[in-house]
Amino acid sequence: MIPEALIRLDDFRLLPGERLEAARVVASGMRSGLESAVCEIDLHCHSFYSDGYCSPAMRVCEAWRRGMRGIAIADHDVFDGQEEALAAGGIFGIDVVPAIEFYTDRPGIEIIGHFPDHDSFRAMFASGIWAEVVEPIREAKRKQLAGMISRIPACFARLGFSAEILPGDIDLYLRNGISTKGDISVLMWQKYGAGLSAAGIASDVKDFQLRYTTKDDRLNLHLELAMDLSPEAFVRRIRAWGGLPGLAHPTELRAKEKLDNAGLRSVISDLAAAGLQCIEIDGWRNGKCPETALPQTELFEQIRHEFNAAHPGQLPLLFSNGSDDHNQPGEGLQLGSGRNRNLRPEFGRYENLLALRQRQQILGLWKG
Repeated sequence: MIPEALIRLDDFRLLPGERLEAARVVASGMRSGLESAVCEIDLHCHSFYSDGYCSPAMRVCEAWRRGMRGIAIADHDVFDGQEEALAAGGIFGIDVVPAIEFYTDRPGIEIIGHFPDHDSFRAMFASGIWAEVVEPIREAKRKQLAGMISRIPACFARLGFSAEILPGDIDLYLRNGISTKGDISVLMWQKYGAGLSAAGIASDVKDFQLRYTTKDDRLNLHLELAMDLSPEAFVRRIRAWGGLPGLAHPTELRAKEKLDNAGLRSVISDLAAAGLQCIEIDGWRNGKCPETALPQTELFEQIRHEFNAAHPGQLPLLFSNGSDDHNQPGEGLQLGSGRNRNLRPEFGRYENLLALRQRQQILGLWKG
């Protein structure tokens, strides 16, 4: 019965309520903590409502099985799976933080919003205020992604490689349709990964994404949308919705925008002026700083402390962690642990989640 329930728990063809019924079977028939995560919390992962591979309920179940205490599912540009995740959190005893991750018009900067107070989030979500931002982005992305897929044959023909994505491939290789650039990477890697690797075109799905779906001269197309898509605009929107805006994976920002440490400090200062509350200090991408050879997790924490010391009259910037686990084939990441268990436990303690919840209450919950 348990194996069947685990399958149903992650079945994208079922309704959320049906997956939650399966979750109850799993929770009553299995022990938690069968595996061990590095961290008690993981405040940045994804479900199949964007470019992840698992249902929200399965993400929560996975945290429970790994002995964790809290997670945030931050799907790209949508809130679609949050009610399912919250309900699954009640079943498995996991503290679920509703979250969202926005792409911006700067390819290196993604803004993550956390909504730790459940009642405040539900009131905000019920109001529909978010729809004036989320729905136009959703429609614009449909056109953007269709255009990117149409560029695949010519792009790879220039590299001496034959490739195209057909409508049937989407159903064959993806769990819940196509909604992000990451889905294009998964599609291509699922269909052509062995050949792409052998030809030296990309080493894995993440490498493919970095080389091809983010480059304008390869596959990337920009959103055609009459909306302010700047990082500062998304920071202000998340604050207006009663949430906590944070800077996701600053290592990605450094790599994509070729920023030195001074440039990174400048970005953080600009975002803080708009209302940034948090920096994702620890993530699987964090290697050594190219300038100082300091581990980048320590560098980001140092920058955070320096900023807070220089601005004693305002609330200090908080920190979060995140595996950014999508559970995609070939990704090599684990919820609560990162890649090869490289997340740092001190940045993944449950007390850090509670600090975010306290900050949301200090700033004021969404009241409509």
